[in-house]
Amino acid sequence: MSSSTMPSEATSASSNAVATAFAVGSVLAALGSVGYISLNDDSPREAFSNPVSTAAGVAATVGAVVLALALARWRTTLPVWAQTSAAAGLVMVATNSWFSGTGIRAISDHTDDQLFERLIFEAPWIMVMSLPKMVLCLVAFIALAVAGWRKRSLPRSSSVLLVLAGVVSVWPPYPPGLLLASAALFIASRSVARSLRHPASQPGHSAP
Repeated sequence: MSSSTMPSEATSASSNAVATAFAVGSVLAALGSVGYISLNDDSPREAFSNPVSTAAGVAATVGAVVLALALARWRTTLPVWAQTSAAAGLVMVATNSWFSGTGIRAISDHTDDQLFERLIFEAPWIMVMSLPKMVLCLVAFIALAVAGWRKRSLPRSSSVLLVLAGVVSVWPPYPPGLLLASAALFIASRSVARSLRHPASQPGHSAP
């Protein structure tokens, strides 16, 4: 093996790892989001007391962290600041989903319906806790989408989904934004995998 082929092989291995991480993280994040949404028919306290809520929070947390790490490692034509900001946004989502599945679950287990709703929905602290996620995801997801669209580093569908993810992230609950962002990055993972199979169609030169 010539030394000139080693960097190329290392890059391919890194890209393959990123594509796999995007795929795995997206599936976990989507499962967690759907699990959370599936409890909407229950009363708020019953929903958070349900074991499904805890499982959903853990799955969403792991998925968001995996996606954040994959974004931070991804070597592409996207601006580093956009990738880093989006990764930080996903870390904030992970913080919220973890607290949703564990902290709010603990509160629901030790309160009645009225006290639970006063603590969670009427007190301002939940909104304050969600504010970093709301602002960071709004700005970072849209910035990543615009950069990906302009540089053709992301499939067009991923860019559209990231814009929508940024917009719906202004709501305190994590699932809408995370579900859309995970769909966007899952599509991106397929694009990365295709570029490895067909090197002539690398990100930045592929068709939309």
